[in-house]
Amino acid sequence: MKTPLSYQVTTNDSAPIAIINALSTLYEREEIDASIIEGIYSLSYSLLVSKEQTMGIKHLSHFLEREMKECGLSTSYLCSHEVFLGPGCSLYRTLTGGGKAVAKVFFDNSSRYITITSITNDYLYFFDPLYGANYIEGVERIYNMPFLANGRINMSNLSNIGSIHMENKDQEEKELMLFERVKQ
Repeated sequence: MKTPLSYQVTTNDSAPIAIINALSTLYEREEIDASIIEGIYSLSYSLLVSKEQTMGIKHLSHFLEREMKECGLSTSYLCSHEVFLGPGCSLYRTLTGGGKAVAKVFFDNSSRYITITSITNDYLYFFDPLYGANYIEGVERIYNMPFLANGRINMSNLSNIGSIHMENKDQEEKELMLFERVKQ
């Protein structure tokens, strides 16, 4: 059974919620062991407490790769200049192959993680776990897709919107985690 995607409960839990949302789109509820969810939260909060945020979601990617290998999950962590959307990029290949992604996005002076759920010729679909988040011009809110997305970006606007979000940010701050369910 699939479940609707979730919103943040606190101001600091966008990473674990975005990762759990990615898993929820790839797996049935019964296929995800409770120890995986516990591990995601535990590792996320230990990174926050230790101020080891420079590693972001990298540790979570390694944890999931190890713990969910038997379930057919393959993860990849990309950062800095490895993160881009263009012909032949890893994100595009993952999404068109039915995979999902978690991306770090920037708003004003803060950042958070969102789940990128699908891509078409016209739109990139995502789920932003911050309930009531304000979207900038060119990003459309979706209300009728609780299992897939709460926002979408027209592909023709994507590079402009990406530039706005990265304004005054270091390339090193860019992060992306790719999720693929491998046939067994």
